[in-house]
Amino acid sequence: MVKTRYLVAGSALAVVVVALGAAASYTANGLPPLPQAAAPTASAAPTPTVAPGEPRPVGFAVVGDSITAWAGQEAGSWTSYVGSDGLYFSGHGWARNGAPLAMMEANTPRLDEDVLVVLAGTNDLRSPVALDDRLDVVDAIVRRSGVDRVLISAVPPFDPDPRLGTAWNAALREHASGAGYAFVDPWSGLRVDDGSFDPDATIDGIHPTPAAAERAAEPLRSAIIAAAG
Repeated sequence: MVKTRYLVAGSALAVVVVALGAAASYTANGLPPLPQAAAPTASAAPTPTVAPGEPRPVGFAVVGDSITAWAGQEAGSWTSYVGSDGLYFSGHGWARNGAPLAMMEANTPRLDEDVLVVLAGTNDLRSPVALDDRLDVVDAIVRRSGVDRVLISAVPPFDPDPRLGTAWNAALREHASGAGYAFVDPWSGLRVDDGSFDPDATIDGIHPTPAAAERAAEPLRSAIIAAAG
């Protein structure tokens, strides 16, 4: 496997400045503040050049929060590990530390990638907003993107209250099936029986370690390629 390390950035997505507003967003939702972000050190991969007769690799865009935006940070991002010869991260979409669903929906740009990956909802787990209303925002994100093939990812374990993450993921799975989205749970091997993180797989009970992010990238990679058809 070819390891690539990207920062969530690009022409349709100006470089995500992950530090701005992050601590305030997390604290408002009852989550611990994030560490100060390091300066951006990389940009997204250019569209690969394809030789005549070779299949075109699948390009994907993202919408998410710190689980996606933390490329180059302490926790790392699954986007840092998911690239391969047949798949590349375009760098387009939107992701920011501490972002709730409504912020993602407001900032989702129009996209033309093969697949949109939405990994969202951790920052709304303690929200009083009903599950169905939050799922409506997921649909709004998809509509704004304009991408036909959509992969919804389960959120990672949420150690402050594992039941909230479990309920959201169950709702996401059922909703994806009814809406015609693909669904993947890349964190299934990183949970223990009560739904919380394997202690060795997390830095704070919410974010994965770099090794855990790399493990999550494997099922995400397969699911993105499958979603592209």
